[in-house]
Amino acid sequence: MKKIAFMFAAAAMFVACDKAPLTATQTQKDSLLNVLKAEAQAQADAIQPEFVLAEGAEAIDSAACIAAAEAKKAEILAAADTTNEAFKAAFEAKVAEFEAALNAPAAEEAPAAEEE
Repeated sequence: MKKIAFMFAAAAMFVACDKAPLTATQTQKDSLLNVLKAEAQAQADAIQPEFVLAEGAEAIDSAACIAAAEAKKAEILAAADTTNEAFKAAFEAKVAEFEAALNAPAAEEAPAAEEE
């Protein structure tokens, strides 16, 4: 009877020691969100107007070139809107990647513990 009680106690200890997968906190998620937004802002800031002489034109229309650059910037920043489905998918992928990295050391330790 003592052996059975000991087996149940050992099994309970193994279950209690099993680690639940780690998840990202809200602060970490906010940090990832800010990184994605900063990347989009950096892409938008890198766009410079291309001053090109149109075919048949005698002078460069700088206002049109600047307007085209501003439109590209607005398009990039609109894609970084948190209500955009593509942005949400990219954010969820970043969070999943972060959580996988959090759990990677635990996943590597588990097979080593089973081999003993």
